[in-house]
Amino acid sequence: MATRKQPDPAAKAWAVLQGLAGRPLTEICEELGVGEAEYGRWREQFLSTHAASIAAAAGRVAAPGRMEAARELIEALPVPVFFKGRDGKYLGVNKAWEDFFGVPRSDFVGKEVHDLYPQSPAVADKHFAMDQELWRQPGSQSYEIPVVTRDGRTRHTIYYKATFTRGGEVAGLIGTIVDITERKEAERGQAIEYSVTRILAQAHGVEEAMPSVIRTMAEGLGYAYGARWVHDSKAHVLRSTESWSEDDPAVQEFRRHSTERVESRPEQPGGLNRRVWTTGEAVWMPDVSKETELARRDAAREAGLSSAFAFPILVGGEFYGVMEFFSRRVRPRDERVIEIAQTVGIQIGQFIARMHAEAALREANDELERQAQELMRSNAELQQFAYVASHDLQEPLRMISSYTQLIMRRYGDRLDKEAREFMDYVVDGAGRMKQLIEDILAYSRVGTRGREFRKAQSGNALKKALINLRGSIEAAGATVTHDALPEVEADEPQLAQLFQNLIGNALKFKGNEAPRVHVSIAELPNAWEFSIQDNGIGIDAQYFDRIFMVFQRLHSKGEYDGTGIGLAICKKVVDRHGGRIRVESEPGRGSTFFFTLPRRGGNGNG
Repeated sequence: MATRKQPDPAAKAWAVLQGLAGRPLTEICEELGVGEAEYGRWREQFLSTHAASIAAAAGRVAAPGRMEAARELIEALPVPVFFKGRDGKYLGVNKAWEDFFGVPRSDFVGKEVHDLYPQSPAVADKHFAMDQELWRQPGSQSYEIPVVTRDGRTRHTIYYKATFTRGGEVAGLIGTIVDITERKEAERGQAIEYSVTRILAQAHGVEEAMPSVIRTMAEGLGYAYGARWVHDSKAHVLRSTESWSEDDPAVQEFRRHSTERVESRPEQPGGLNRRVWTTGEAVWMPDVSKETELARRDAAREAGLSSAFAFPILVGGEFYGVMEFFSRRVRPRDERVIEIAQTVGIQIGQFIARMHAEAALREANDELERQAQELMRSNAELQQFAYVASHDLQEPLRMISSYTQLIMRRYGDRLDKEAREFMDYVVDGAGRMKQLIEDILAYSRVGTRGREFRKAQSGNALKKALINLRGSIEAAGATVTHDALPEVEADEPQLAQLFQNLIGNALKFKGNEAPRVHVSIAELPNAWEFSIQDNGIGIDAQYFDRIFMVFQRLHSKGEYDGTGIGLAICKKVVDRHGGRIRVESEPGRGSTFFFTLPRRGGNGNG
């Protein structure tokens, strides 16, 4: 197996310089085919090897030609380089170091590390302790530490240090600084965005989520106070709804003061939140002490808060509110922080929109449930009314029929022709009223007296229907045929009633020829489709929907008997089974009624 050729010392040195200049480590290692651990050894070797040359650049080693080369090398490096004597004082720095800290080398050479960080003594203490460790154990070291430059910016860095010797004794150290702020800011932004995403995913409401979101952002970005302000569209004001602050009495007092405020009149010049409200853009205040229009300026100063920023929350593209954060330090505008804030603002806006949509859906579902309950109650009342009314109406009809028949028997020979004709009308009307009541009762019982759906042979249901229709079939000289019918899940008595009503209609509305009726079946993806085809008088297309409605008749009572409920019962039975019913027909060319039953059962034949 072939092995990759190792780079020569010059290539290694160049790779180290590229890394110190900020080129991504993964790119360098991939290009040279080495691991990060191997590259780390090159870097340590480079710093140790060139320590003497770099010291010579400060005049500590008398070798003019070599000293000049080292000085040019150090000065040309795009990364900060420094070196110190054994006493801890700076011997020299390059231009990149001056640019990084904003301190001229002439003002700093000969001073100690604590002079470099007057505003950050903890950082100076850390550097001093690491130097002491290096003096005790000469060699090389690296560590990560945030530093604050003279312009107030926090920079995330990695320090690489290595000792150099003179006359066999440790004479000092050389160090270089790699600025990893961009990488750390990206990682910080990703961590904040991930945490906010997790909080919003687990929360059941806006009020539950926001305190954790505010704290996550404030702590992640290094701010002492944060709050959410919501726009009250009716009062046209902003109110603080949730907030968080460090455990500091002064900052907590500022939090209380802010919570009690109400921001109004966005068209007027204002401070932080009102400017966001007016412009719809993020607002950054590097130094709140200079913000004369900030109403809380004095309160912020008393709390030790020095800078602030705020950004809008939009829901569905509309202004919803503001998020604000205050810091203890003066902070120049940081576009990376603004970018993080805007991303979080989008997350919050989408979360609030989702909460609103879910609330609206729940409200709609509650209303549908209420309406369904009301409909069930109303249907129950109507069914009870139909049942009671049908039974109560039967009694007077029986009385009318009985006494009419009694009159005819006792006094029929005394009545003239016209009186007997009147009596026939009474008897016929009572009979038709009785049939109508029975049909209404049958219609009301479809949903209340139905049986559970079970496996049933639809062929058996058809046979029962034909037995009930035997007299009508013989009287009409009709022929009824059918295909092999499948096993279905249904209420078999209602299925028999369905066949009986549809075939009975075919026999009733016959044409000049003897009725021919055929029942067939078609297998659809999720249902069985039954069809009942006849050669009767047919139906005009304009009446296709009307015929399935209660009491809708297309013919007079003199032409065809019936109450106009039969097909309505068919539709109610099919609806109860979860199917659909329809008709195809042309006047004079017969009709075909189709109905479907969901395929819940097997495929056995009847």
